[in-house]
Amino acid sequence: TKNLSINNGNTATPNLRYKSLPPYYKVPESVQQSKDHLVALPGDQARTTKLHRETQADWSITLTAAFAFADSLSHGACGHDPIKLNLVSWNLLIKACCYRGALWRAMNILDDVLPAQGMEPDSYSYNTILDGLARVGDVQTQTKYLDEMLLQKQIKPDDFTVQAVVDGRLNFSDVAGSITVVQDMFNQHSVLPPYTTHLKILEQALATNLVYEAKRHLYFIQQLWKWTPNQYHSDAFKEKMRLTQRNPKLGREAMEQLFRYFGHELSDSDFF
Repeated sequence: TKNLSINNGNTATPNLRYKSLPPYYKVPESVQQSKDHLVALPGDQARTTKLHRETQADWSITLTAAFAFADSLSHGACGHDPIKLNLVSWNLLIKACCYRGALWRAMNILDDVLPAQGMEPDSYSYNTILDGLARVGDVQTQTKYLDEMLLQKQIKPDDFTVQAVVDGRLNFSDVAGSITVVQDMFNQHSVLPPYTTHLKILEQALATNLVYEAKRHLYFIQQLWKWTPNQYHSDAFKEKMRLTQRNPKLGREAMEQLFRYFGHELSDSDFF
């Protein structure tokens, strides 16, 4: 994953500093492509599956404590009646796994544990997985879960879905793909990411000198300025669009300042 950071020094344009790729064993798709799907982690010569390693107690004390507490609730270990974990509880454990770098354990809950418990994942379940995969730039695995969410489970995406998918592509240095995702999600599902995602796309495009792509997204933002609702749009989406259209950070003056900061001047021909 190439994470972009900007060093705003005394130079005329920002300097770029790229972080190194994460170790292969942190990226599920890289592990899948390995010969035997086994990994050898630092300080451990034994090769094992990543899922098995993540379930061991010394992987994360915090994560181990979370699962131990959940297990105690389900068994009534403190003298109370056993409490069956509901979907909210499992979603919290998925989130804990993603935050502690245990992506395989999180995916195992979604793929195997929830069906075994007779539960169906919701948008929060998938969004959390998509966000965790975005952090390591695993676009291929992310696409698999996005397709499963939209096509198989028929779960409607929301703004956090788009944000996670875009973050994954930006961390994979796919600026063009991130712009296409935003446009497709808007056109097909009437959903937009938070306004900060628009700014993130523009900043990375301009910082990597992809001016054409930055202007492509600028044109899309201008289309949002001129958007009008119809009878099929929900009240919540209408309000989302109203706030987006009135957001000064997505207005013409803000766009001109952003492009100018990266050494590019916008003219009247760049605006509708």
